[in-house]
Amino acid sequence: MGVTRARLDGTAVQTCTVAMTDVDHELFLKSFFTRTDAEKIDEERDAVQISRFYILIAGGREQFVNLKFPASPTAEGSIVASSIADD
Repeated sequence: MGVTRARLDGTAVQTCTVAMTDVDHELFLKSFFTRTDAEKIDEERDAVQISRFYILIAGGREQFVNLKFPASPTAEGSIVASSIADD
């Protein structure tokens, strides 16, 4: 897990990145949508990995979230979740 405070185009932001192993990524995604109002705004995909970008409101703050996970529903691998929000 990593947490930072930085400036992006002159605006103070907070970031957080979490990497999780041995997690059923299909179950994680289902739980993610059950608990948030996330709206997908972009997706990049190759044979190994999917990277999805979302916007959501959490704790009264708009956040951008990037989830990276294996492309195959049965593949083992890690999930990396990153978020960025105004500070």
